[in-house]
Amino acid sequence: MLYGEAVWKQVIRDTVSGRPIGRTVASLGISHSTAFHMRHKILLSLEGAESREPTVLDGVCELDDTYVLESLKGSKLPEGFWRKPRKHGAKAQKRGISNEYLGICTGVQRDGKAFSMAVTRATPGKEDVISVFGNRIGSEALILCDGATSYAALGEKCECPVKNVCEDGGKGGKGFYNTNTANNFHSFIKGRYNQYRGVATKYLNRYNALFSKVFRSDDELTDELYNIFMSNDTPRHRSVYDVKALNLLDI
Repeated sequence: MLYGEAVWKQVIRDTVSGRPIGRTVASLGISHSTAFHMRHKILLSLEGAESREPTVLDGVCELDDTYVLESLKGSKLPEGFWRKPRKHGAKAQKRGISNEYLGICTGVQRDGKAFSMAVTRATPGKEDVISVFGNRIGSEALILCDGATSYAALGEKCECPVKNVCEDGGKGGKGFYNTNTANNFHSFIKGRYNQYRGVATKYLNRYNALFSKVFRSDDELTDELYNIFMSNDTPRHRSVYDVKALNLLDI
């Protein structure tokens, strides 16, 4: 690697904390493109580690979806694209959830683990939910959701109970049956999304791998992520082409 352990760990720390790339550039004295590609090599290693060993949610699990605007950040809109360019902070042209939004399926185990992945625009359906969580729900799980029929399909797929919190005796989500932890995860994702001034849609699931790892983590993750990055299962010497082309979200 061109840079040593200290530089890579600083890039990891900045990535974990949500620090803008511009600040990483200023603190390390490297070019913007170098910092960008280093960050994305780290994100790719996280996404690859999740793919090899999927997160399994067990115990009491809260599942729900959240939404972010699609983004072509860093790219020019293709000729004849269906919408006009947006400025930072602009809102969707249509009211409600439409194909201008990416639906992110999220799951949180109340005692720690979390996972998020975008697989579709607008509202995820049953097949989308099963594709995300079909192999990520443990045998002892109790699934809490807000009544969306798409999540109820997991009861049959994973043979585990699914509780609709909206039917909780009119308690409005109070008490044991609620999705407050999932809502906190949504707030965390959107906070980071805004902190980055948006994330290009094609890279969204790389960042979802990061959000899932970092959410509610009380530990110093720098050494752990560096070890993942340096492991034999992770190609460390990825090219710029790899960073631009591998595992892109195309929805």
